[in-house]
Amino acid sequence: MKPSTPWTLTHIQRALQASWAADTCSADDVARAPWRPANPAWGHCDITALVVNDLFGGDLVLGQVRLGDEGRGHHWWNRLPGGVEVDLTREQFRLGETVVGGRIVTRPPGPLARRRQEYLLLRRRLAQQLGSTLPEVPAEEAEPVRGCLELAGRQLSYVDFGGPGRPLVALHGHFCEGRTFAHLARELAPDWRVIAPDQRGHGRSDRPTLPGAEKPDYSRSGYVEDAAAVLDQLGLGGAVVLGHSLGGVNAYQLAARHPHLVSALVIEDIGAVVDDDLSFCLVWPRRAPTRAALIERLGDAARYLTDSIREFADGWGLAFRPTDMVASQRQLVGDHWDDWLATDCPALLVRGTLSDTLDAEHAKQMAARRRNTQLVELPAGHTVHQGDPTGFALAVGEFLSSL
Repeated sequence: MKPSTPWTLTHIQRALQASWAADTCSADDVARAPWRPANPAWGHCDITALVVNDLFGGDLVLGQVRLGDEGRGHHWWNRLPGGVEVDLTREQFRLGETVVGGRIVTRPPGPLARRRQEYLLLRRRLAQQLGSTLPEVPAEEAEPVRGCLELAGRQLSYVDFGGPGRPLVALHGHFCEGRTFAHLARELAPDWRVIAPDQRGHGRSDRPTLPGAEKPDYSRSGYVEDAAAVLDQLGLGGAVVLGHSLGGVNAYQLAARHPHLVSALVIEDIGAVVDDDLSFCLVWPRRAPTRAALIERLGDAARYLTDSIREFADGWGLAFRPTDMVASQRQLVGDHWDDWLATDCPALLVRGTLSDTLDAEHAKQMAARRRNTQLVELPAGHTVHQGDPTGFALAVGEFLSSL
């Protein structure tokens, strides 16, 4: 126990039980079963272990949850500095599930890539229960620098993860925003400085509406010129450009149309031909009265949308408009082989082996037909940088080291 911590584990456990709620429950667990006051620890192991680590130090421990021979996910708990293991959320397992294994996991530096809002909310509630302030959030949790560019009367927001390294501009996919690359930025630092815009209509960037226009502009040229403006106005010409999904097409089209701005490409799980449809998102609610209600109504999709959940004046909602995402995807659909083959700068193509967006044969053709292109496949779905963050960062880091 840290000498400066004035509370016992009993104090902390009671305060946590009063602090856990539906809006701090993991969206992954809500997708399997809703949070209930009768089982308050449900879906709270990860952020609870982080808070206990804040207070007492020690290590984070990760094990596997099993029901018979079936894997049911992962479970986090703590090992205190003296070696005693403490699990304040184990009581959630009431259906015959067991936790097996247990390995020490180093707490990554920097802001959390997922569940940051819930983590901070749990800390605030715990402090209220204890009637005292908690130790400051670790300095390495500080937010990246956020900047803003003025583009044709609208604002384009971006996050700059900082550092002395070479610039890497990272373009996210639909439904996401620049913060999605927080883990990658930490892993690549200090050799690489990641700058990640919230692309038009996403995150904190404005919708691309024009006076007198009936619909917002999600054209191919609009996205590409936004990316070019980021590189140009920030003096980043000759940067490596990374893109996931929508951002991947934006990245290789940027290279095709402004080759002087791009020295290398990293393309994450998107093809040279795009034919996907995003109309499934039209059923997502515009607003909900609480964060927990929004997560419940989003269902299984909530696990992919955590960073985009916001509180507005009229309730809780998403940082983008689903109708805009459908319109944007319709502009993305098409045959882009000419753009993919237009340049021969070094390129890394990363495919998730479980992806339903980029199939194995198409990825092989992309790598074979374009010069200086490497293909890496990792055990993940479409969003490889979240499904296998360690493997993705390692693959990208090795590629960057070869430049």
